[in-house]
Amino acid sequence: MSTNKNESYEYKEEDLNILLERYETMSEKYRNLYDSSPDLYRTINIDGIILDCNKTYATKLGYTKEEIVGKTIFEHVAENSQKLLQDAYNTWKTVGVVSGREIWLRRKDQTIFPVLLSATNLYDKNGMMIGSNTTIKDMTEIHNAKKEIEEHKLKNLNVIGDLSARISHDFRNPISIIRNSLELMKIQNQDLSEKNKDHILMMERAIARISHQLEEVLDYVLPRPLDLKTHPLSAILEAAISKIDFGEIVLNIPKEDHIIVCDGAKIEIVFTNLILNAVQAMGKKGNIFVKINDGIDFITIEVEDSGPGIPKHLIEKMFEPLFTTRQIGTGLGLVSCKSIIEKHNGTIDIRTQIGKGTTFTIKLPKLKPTNT
Repeated sequence: MSTNKNESYEYKEEDLNILLERYETMSEKYRNLYDSSPDLYRTINIDGIILDCNKTYATKLGYTKEEIVGKTIFEHVAENSQKLLQDAYNTWKTVGVVSGREIWLRRKDQTIFPVLLSATNLYDKNGMMIGSNTTIKDMTEIHNAKKEIEEHKLKNLNVIGDLSARISHDFRNPISIIRNSLELMKIQNQDLSEKNKDHILMMERAIARISHQLEEVLDYVLPRPLDLKTHPLSAILEAAISKIDFGEIVLNIPKEDHIIVCDGAKIEIVFTNLILNAVQAMGKKGNIFVKINDGIDFITIEVEDSGPGIPKHLIEKMFEPLFTTRQIGTGLGLVSCKSIIEKHNGTIDIRTQIGKGTTFTIKLPKLKPTNT
């Protein structure tokens, strides 16, 4: 019996040795993968102190490994990414994982480069969380490619802008002549029949729409700085409404007025585009609600319609240049809206439900006027 026990014990010890050898082999393989990875790896403790890093991390930052270990993670981040890294660090400590955070790191020579940061928890053998393993992907090539594309787009836009400016100038003169002629006709012919008055009104709206589309294109390709002044929202809304034929649509607007500092002409473009989109989506039958909530620091404006709603596969494309679901239109309406609102440091969002309608929500900070 004792012999069997000893044999059993010797077998387990031998088996344990094999397992230890395998563990050491796996550890060595993991270490090799860690060190030779093209991505930047670092291991930190719960206080954000770097305990280890791979060769790529040290090389990309221009330090030796000895210069990195023991330093805080905030030592190697660009100044404009300090808050972003702090947010990522707080998120990791709260939920245990961070994925795909864009930040900029700072090299030893003070140059900076973009990276994508992800982190997961690191545990000791007792299952206690002791820090994190962080994977960082160098995004320099992708960033440079994007920058090159943007520069190419900008050059193209400048060319289009010059052409658009010339076309706009050529269009504005005849449009002004037609508009002035219509005004003169109304003054000289006070006894026009209702039918002829309706025709003149249709022509005036058509002229206003053409002028609006010209301004839309120009504002996209040749953006102008904001002219911030104090405006009553009711006046801006009224100017936008006057350009639109509502047909049988019922427009519901707030009775109370609100004062806001903005570029009145540009916010009018936003109202015109959003309300006109709602009218066209509903086929000139339904309800449009304009709601305004005046907060302490922000003013929120909603344009809600009772139309068919927007399919999910189109939502992401709504703010793309030249995208339109209509045969008539520049495809720049919502792009212009987004650009204008963002220039005011605001946001614009879409909420939609098939068969029930769509709501555009604008949130604008309360600004101070730059002109009086």
